[in-house]
Amino acid sequence: MSTEKHYFTEEFPENDYQCTTESTHPQTSLWPAYLPVNQDRIVIFERSKNAQLVVYSANFRDKNRRELDPKWPLDINWQSFGWTAHPTSNSTGMIERKLAWGYSHKVVEPESSVAVEAVGISFTVTLNALPSRPALLYVDAKGRVILQAMINGVPSRLLKIYVKTNSSVAFIPKVLYVDLYGMSVDGDQITHERITVSS
Repeated sequence: MSTEKHYFTEEFPENDYQCTTESTHPQTSLWPAYLPVNQDRIVIFERSKNAQLVVYSANFRDKNRRELDPKWPLDINWQSFGWTAHPTSNSTGMIERKLAWGYSHKVVEPESSVAVEAVGISFTVTLNALPSRPALLYVDAKGRVILQAMINGVPSRLLKIYVKTNSSVAFIPKVLYVDLYGMSVDGDQITHERITVSS
């Protein structure tokens, strides 16, 4: 057994990683095929200049009853699957959660209109990386955790965010555009929207 440790410090700035859209992953063609099946995974970030994935998964108060934790309904991790022989998953740090990869949330009041499929508590969620695109987090009747957002005008299950950047300037990459990918909540239609970042 290898004792070699792998840390999340290695980046590949000269590479240009393409967005996964046609994989053979059993859960969705939008996720890389190398990711293990995980029913609690909700959405992933892919980035053009970094092989590491940022993965958002459900954090349950009671997993058997599929009840999300009202204090912290989403768990955020860096995952190295796909670029190392020893894949690991590390939690994001406090600064990362407050800045790029974090989120804010609040419980949806019972009298508010929520997704028809919602069972139990629902939350409004705003990802720090998408402040203008609030989403609804809930568990549906099939026990799936859904992060529902509007993608190109269609209510969708948000599955992936792809961030295209150019080379870093002073260690800060310039974002060119953000692609949102999902699945329409009322069918099997893949939805896509590109958000161009003005210079």
